[in-house]
Amino acid sequence: MKLGFWHKMTVTIPAALEERGSALLVALGAQGVWVEEAGEQVHLNVFFPESVSVADAEGLIQGAFVALLPEKLEIRSERLPEEEWQTAWQTHSIPIQQIGEKLVIVPPWEKNRLIASNRKVIVLSPGMAFGTGTHATTHNCLVMLEKAVLKVGEGRLLDVGTGSGILAIAAAKLGVRHITATEIDPVALAVAQENAKANRVVSKMIFRASIPAHSRYNCLLANLTSSVLLELSERLTQAVLPGGTLVLSGMLKGAHEAVLARFQTACTLIQLKEKDNWVSLFMQKK
Repeated sequence: MKLGFWHKMTVTIPAALEERGSALLVALGAQGVWVEEAGEQVHLNVFFPESVSVADAEGLIQGAFVALLPEKLEIRSERLPEEEWQTAWQTHSIPIQQIGEKLVIVPPWEKNRLIASNRKVIVLSPGMAFGTGTHATTHNCLVMLEKAVLKVGEGRLLDVGTGSGILAIAAAKLGVRHITATEIDPVALAVAQENAKANRVVSKMIFRASIPAHSRYNCLLANLTSSVLLELSERLTQAVLPGGTLVLSGMLKGAHEAVLARFQTACTLIQLKEKDNWVSLFMQKK
């Protein structure tokens, strides 16, 4: 059978927008996504079939990103044979990652190799490869989540800005039974639900577009940006029970200082973790 060609499109956006940007590309029909970090930016590499022209693909991408980034995107394109595309997305999209002491993230084709693993296995498909643990902010959150779960046990957990659902899925795998995951982007929310189903933890989760007004939680996860954390600081701290824990991430080094100061009015810092110039905070509600 004769194999065709595919267009590889590389979209460059701020690193803080990685998850939402990747969700938009998946919704447009991109066949495989992988992320390359570039300092404060990320390159989102995606594929479209040759039947879609480069001009049409670029137009779709620019149009979809208008609400997320008003300025025009930087997009590069190249034409690849299908066999190179197939190798590329399997090689780059989701590497096997052992994170912390208990978690491992794998693509579906590697799942059977880890059946006997003593780690909790999280399976993510390449077409949904945003929030896969490769970015420093997600990695930090997963490491801190293990400690947070030890403190809250089987209590109630809120994941704000769930993206791919990776943090909520990890919490469920680690033993949390009651999880609420919120996401304002309907595309990302739908992907998070599918990922939860694929990992057989959807029964432990409630998915919402907004933070519940009156519910209180033993643990809160918020992998957002420093500006959004500051904007939501009062709502986030109010959502946590006294003695509960917060994992806050998505802040560049330096920008985290204002976030730390704001949250310290209601919380105590337990740990500050820095990776690749990104900072995450593990805090406890007073």
